[in-house]
Amino acid sequence: MRIEQQLLARITPDDREALVEVAHFLRKAEHVWNRIDGGKQCELNAQHHDDGSLALCLRRAMQAADELIEASEGVGKR
Repeated sequence: MRIEQQLLARITPDDREALVEVAHFLRKAEHVWNRIDGGKQCELNAQHHDDGSLALCLRRAMQAADELIEASEGVGKR
């Protein structure tokens, strides 16, 4: 993933740290979700039919956060 240069130039080290914190809390949320019995997770997911299960949304959000963190590597070192 590439971040547009104009946006990348405006990302501060604090912004990048916030992305790292978001990723941390998403992983923590996934860990908490996984404490629920797998069968119950399936039943809960069956109650939610929009664009995906809670687990899928967490995975997608973690992937997006990780990609943004990687793409913004080196911020503040220019």
